Amino acid sequence: MAEENNNAAVDVLAKSAHAANQIKGAVKAGKAIAGAAKGAAAGGPYGAIAGFAWENRKTIGKIMAAGAFVLAIPVLFILMLPSLVFGDLSSTAATDVMNNDAAIIANVECAQTTVNDCIGQAHADVLVRINKAISAQPEGSSSRIEDSFTGGILMDTNMLISQYCASKDMWNEININDLKQVINNHKNELFTYSVTTNTEKDGEQSVTVYTYTVQYVGGEKFKEIFKLDEQKEQLSQSYAENLSTFLYGSALAAGTAAVSADVERYSDKINAYAQQYGIPSFVAVIKCVMMAESGGRGTDVMQCSECPYNERFSKAPNSITDVDYSIEVGIKYFAECLKQAGCTLPGDMPRLSLALQGYNYGNGYIGWAQKNYGGYSQANAQEFSNMMKAKLGWTGYGNPNYVSAVLKYYLDTSTSGGGSDGWGSPFPGKDWKSVVTSEFGYRIDPVTGAKVAFHAGIDIGFPSGTIISAVKEGTVEAANYYTAGYGYHVIINHGGGYKTLYGHCSTLLVHVGDRVTKGQAIAKVGSTGKSTGPHLHLNVYVNGETQNPRNYIN
Repeated sequence: MAEENNNAAVDVLAKSAHAANQIKGAVKAGKAIAGAAKGAAAGGPYGAIAGFAWENRKTIGKIMAAGAFVLAIPVLFILMLPSLVFGDLSSTAATDVMNNDAAIIANVECAQTTVNDCIGQAHADVLVRINKAISAQPEGSSSRIEDSFTGGILMDTNMLISQYCASKDMWNEININDLKQVINNHKNELFTYSVTTNTEKDGEQSVTVYTYTVQYVGGEKFKEIFKLDEQKEQLSQSYAENLSTFLYGSALAAGTAAVSADVERYSDKINAYAQQYGIPSFVAVIKCVMMAESGGRGTDVMQCSECPYNERFSKAPNSITDVDYSIEVGIKYFAECLKQAGCTLPGDMPRLSLALQGYNYGNGYIGWAQKNYGGYSQANAQEFSNMMKAKLGWTGYGNPNYVSAVLKYYLDTSTSGGGSDGWGSPFPGKDWKSVVTSEFGYRIDPVTGAKVAFHAGIDIGFPSGTIISAVKEGTVEAANYYTAGYGYHVIINHGGGYKTLYGHCSTLLVHVGDRVTKGQAIAKVGSTGKSTGPHLHLNVYVNGETQNPRNYIN
């Protein structure tokens, strides 16, 4: 039987690698995987990973016969993952990780860390150029630097990794060192800066102030750097979509919305219109949007009177007086925002955040954020609001904290049961225990190299953008945006002397004073502060003393 299974596996691989033009519709695991099948026919010719799989078909066939072959995901899907998730393809060890979740996650983290390090160095270099320009200013002048990237550069690392893999026709050319070299060769092109001058009063004296604004141009630049033609660009899109499915696919899929009865009464309408406009998997998110917009009260429950799809009522705020029409227009517009953001999965937090902020601001924000920053961040949401206020002469423009205002109503239903005394998991539905990268207790400090350093929590390695959930209900005591130490972090007071800290996040989704429930999305994994790569640092405090989180969380 094993030999029959092996032959069948090899046969599938052969058909996958040599008949990619016929695989459209062959996989029934959803739109993302069907899209990958389309992408395979476009890649040069089928993507480097297909060549690797074909040349190693016997070894892979044995893996498939013996085990799950990457969680039993269809072969065509595996062939359409960016190759770096399997490590250095020039090594036969790549086949050894195909049934190893922890190894795959580690490879993704390694690639993400490499990218972030390279981009961070490019950012440091532009600051050197700015300071050189400052030193050449006229005597008596002043300067300031406006830099939205001091806490780290928010970018779609999954897309960059996918673009790199799609650019290679030969699988044995794909490796981390080559990716690093390509980025470093172009690092001076990734950041630029603009300079404006104005005159300000310093007491009785007028002073010329030079303002240097740092700008990130790498988002679109990488298409040029990797020399992607139309076919390879499509291949990279499929790679990125599938990688998001693999990494984040279940993050919100099992979730529900912790919303009021006023919102829940519209569930049937929300389901119907979400189905009509092709986003049925976003029903829980739509309910959270309605909760943030109106709480389900009034007639314009989706607050979309000013939306371009409103063709029956005036564009004045709250002009829609038909609840059903408000729901339809709001969902249609949200579907358009998701499309522009490239978000096909509720668990793809970077793109979902971009779409949500676009819903609030108008989708002009989406293109602006993609062009200037490569995606959403709280900092650029604030910048866009300030820019539009100045442009329109208004005192306010939208809600720069809209993403957290929506996602705070999200609950993950997989947290039922929990750990000790009602404690849950920071990553519901995910095997976090197999990706703990540093335990509680004494260790060698990974940054300073100190031989005896006490680690007050545990580090859990998941890719940047992965949703972090509250492990227990409580009240947000702190939501700090530090560039050192724990970086962007949240502290929750659970009462009874218990507190938890969630450190090194890329984005915070809650604010001081918010009441949170177990399983609620509170932040996203990042690498801010004193960090060597994307991970969650989790502390548990009992009466002010740190305790081993493993004794509490599920």
